[in-house]
Amino acid sequence: MATILLLVLVFARLLWWDLGDKIRICLSWNLARRHIDRHVSERARKLFSLARFTLGLKMDLDFDDSRLPDQMILLANHQSVMDIVIIMAAFRHHSVKFVAKGELRRWCPTVSRVLRIQRHALIPRKGDYSLAMKEIDRMAGSLRGRECPVIFPEGTRSRDGNLLPFQSGAVRRIHNRAPLPLVALALEGGGRFSRVQDVLTMPRGHRYRITVAKVFPPAQGKREILAQVEESRHAIDQILRNWRSQD
Repeated sequence: MATILLLVLVFARLLWWDLGDKIRICLSWNLARRHIDRHVSERARKLFSLARFTLGLKMDLDFDDSRLPDQMILLANHQSVMDIVIIMAAFRHHSVKFVAKGELRRWCPTVSRVLRIQRHALIPRKGDYSLAMKEIDRMAGSLRGRECPVIFPEGTRSRDGNLLPFQSGAVRRIHNRAPLPLVALALEGGGRFSRVQDVLTMPRGHRYRITVAKVFPPAQGKREILAQVEESRHAIDQILRNWRSQD
């Protein structure tokens, strides 16, 4: 019953926000963009508040993003679509932009519109490689202020939570256009949101964790980028193992 209530409340909230965004777009695209930039992190935190109210979901966040670089490339492991929400919730002082699957461009109230208006890099799961690289180049070349690209280097969600191999292509591509510090994030708990049936059986008090695994200075060349990506995977893996040993 609590899960059904959560799904109803979340869907209603998303529809309400989506309606407001549609109205703002009709008035002014720039108005809609500024409003979303200011409030997207707050919206994400409100969704977690609904989950805490209905299911007792706990979000463990042990860092202050205002202490991180103004601009950076964020690299994180990937367990579910909810990873996007928790990263948005965690980064209150930055505007995060995702390299995400193109299927999210449509049919998801509020989420799809936010990804389009903020001009995230939405890449078809199957398609022209050159078009995907152009989309990443576009996003990297348009970064401004405290905007930070987010990459899931596994390339897909890990259904069981175990780390998949990290790919460095997107990191290298963005770094070529925007040589920024690299910040590795470890996420745990998203596997419970990968399928509806998982949510239905999620125990009350489930924990969703996010922390900074490691911060790297801007890489000097391809070899250093590859080393940073591999070291990020190792740091994230160590944190995941430590968390799981404590549960």
